[in-house]
Amino acid sequence: MKRKIGRVLAVRTWEPDTMREIDLHLPDCDMSRWQSAQHIKFKVGNFTYRDYTPSGWDAETRTCTLIVVTAHSGPGSRWGRSLQAGDTVSYLGVDSSHQQPASGRPLVFLGDESAIGHFLALQQLAGTGAEISGAVVLSEEHHRSEFGQYFTGWGLQSLRKSSSRDYAELEEWIAGLGIEMHKDAVFYLAGYSREVVRLRRLLRRKGVSPGHVRAQGFWN
Repeated sequence: MKRKIGRVLAVRTWEPDTMREIDLHLPDCDMSRWQSAQHIKFKVGNFTYRDYTPSGWDAETRTCTLIVVTAHSGPGSRWGRSLQAGDTVSYLGVDSSHQQPASGRPLVFLGDESAIGHFLALQQLAGTGAEISGAVVLSEEHHRSEFGQYFTGWGLQSLRKSSSRDYAELEEWIAGLGIEMHKDAVFYLAGYSREVVRLRRLLRRKGVSPGHVRAQGFWN
């Protein structure tokens, strides 16, 4: 498959610098028909690729934003830390995640910082009138404050994540869920694959219909 090229327009860092928003121009990417959250397979090293969800896209200008967690030592984190305005990026293609917002239903998002871009994509697809709630766990305390400033108007809580692979706070959120208040809602789970499976099981035990749970695991 032939690689395609894009250009970095701007990079914004959170404090501390373990989260980055990267604005891209992807001239060969037709965004006009996107009806679900997408995954773009970027080259992050020699023979190494990682999928990222574009959010905040503009089909006319063919621009979008990636939110990259750079706290880890893996190739994706190193790639995200290295990018600067004016750099070129290469990618293999764009595929659908097959997740799209349920029409006319409340949307509940549950995940960690790696899922923020995915949730932003779903929010853009849902439109301004969507009813969105849920919770996102973040490793850094200051990121919780920044999350609230960046994403105002959402009914999303930001919770402190006790460890990188522990979603105990989201499990507690589900335990306190008033199922009658959320009986028409569709739940979108995203993040660490093993914990996403656990959250789905907890929702099932709470009585949430399997058809009302959409799960997307990002890393193992």
